[in-house]
Amino acid sequence: MIDLSLSFPELLLLLTSFISLLVSIGYGLNAYRRAAVFRDIPVARPEEYHPKASVLIYCQSEEEVLDATLEQISRQDYPDFEVIVVCDAASEYSEMLNEKYGSMYSNVYVTFVQPGSHNLSRRKLAITIGAKAAKGEVLVTTVANIWISSEQWLSQLLAPFCGERGRHIDVSLGYSRINFANLHGIGKWYRQFDALLTDALWIGYAADYKPYRGDGFNLAFRREVFFKHKGFAKTINLHYGDDDLFIHEISTPSNTSVVVSPESIIETQWDESGNRIWTIQKERYSFTSRWLPKAPFVRSSIQMLMQWLVPGSSIAAALIGLPNLLSVILGGLIILCFWLVEIIFYRRLAQRFEAIRLWWAVWPFWLWRPLADLLFRYDHRYTRKKNFTWQR
Repeated sequence: MIDLSLSFPELLLLLTSFISLLVSIGYGLNAYRRAAVFRDIPVARPEEYHPKASVLIYCQSEEEVLDATLEQISRQDYPDFEVIVVCDAASEYSEMLNEKYGSMYSNVYVTFVQPGSHNLSRRKLAITIGAKAAKGEVLVTTVANIWISSEQWLSQLLAPFCGERGRHIDVSLGYSRINFANLHGIGKWYRQFDALLTDALWIGYAADYKPYRGDGFNLAFRREVFFKHKGFAKTINLHYGDDDLFIHEISTPSNTSVVVSPESIIETQWDESGNRIWTIQKERYSFTSRWLPKAPFVRSSIQMLMQWLVPGSSIAAALIGLPNLLSVILGGLIILCFWLVEIIFYRRLAQRFEAIRLWWAVWPFWLWRPLADLLFRYDHRYTRKKNFTWQR
């Protein structure tokens, strides 16, 4: 006869596993749920108000890449915009580009960052230079090496500013993804998985009216707000922070919108450097997180803890209860439910963000992610000082 009774340790462990499952679904995954289901603001009608936009492109002597980007931007259907290319190169090179693009496009202007500018963030300086030269009411920041898949990119990103509804909006948060074409197999899958969860967290919080970060490669904000807050003055000692610390500074629950429509998503092209860029971004966001609200990171940490607490408690209960199969069955059902929920959540996110649609690899990646992050922080524990501008 099969014994269907449970000992107190078995019951306690199974209860711990089940409660952890509920915590994961009701709390840990809540921001990802919000990121997957929130609605984008529709594009403004032609008769509605469209503020003039200035697209600021940070360029580092990438003429061929810049050619393709400007050609894509020239096809945008937004009615009123200009393009300001800020070159991190010699003035002679910038003048050459200005002559070249001035004859090709009527709304493109090229300027440059002074070569002798040291002990400061080159990107922040470039954005500041572009903002001073801009004539638009709204600034859009990006880089030269992007791929724009839709002619509605600008219209979608700037939709929150348009019409009467846009009078109170100061910030529009777009989304970009890294092209990992140079990677293959599990390494490529995991980096896309990790990048998606990282981005979905801040996007979910922004969609829930709690913005704390943005994506500097696909970001729009009012020029007036930029100068009202004295640009990047509060983070001038850091190389980074232009898309997280600055956004945290200027964003409020009522003045910020987030856009993740298929037309608004852009892709950054890094060729063989995709893995290095992923590493750099992960390291710098880890560094600047100390100045950001703690709630998103606490939520993420709790969700990571659940990856081990749910299966660990269930397996321990099963081992204690052997040869009784009841704890094995109950524990197995809890683990299966936990992993199925995570797979469903991830696949919804992947569909929304046009990321890789994993299936069997989702739960091992969730399980590995806490350990991977610990190893990453340990490996980069001596590189944090490089984030300060006094390090050349």
